[in-house]
Amino acid sequence: MQMWARITFLVALAAAAACTRVPELEDRLTPDLRNAGYPRLLPLDDALEPLDPPQQAGEELQQELDARSDRLQRRAAALKNAEF
Repeated sequence: MQMWARITFLVALAAAAACTRVPELEDRLTPDLRNAGYPRLLPLDDALEPLDPPQQAGEELQQELDARSDRLQRRAAALKNAEF
């Protein structure tokens, strides 16, 4: 029974802490922002750019990875042949 009392007390304490005012955040709002209306919502399909087809995106990624691999191999060869 005493364990349930502790749990109830902790839940009540957490609920009370969640309801506190956070002045650092609330005081940052200017009066015109506080009284502003909500922005107009857009459908998600209209808000995002259409994606490239997966085949095209895969080919572009493969080209980028191949180019990076070539650059790293040339760099490694240059370091291997460098004289210290």
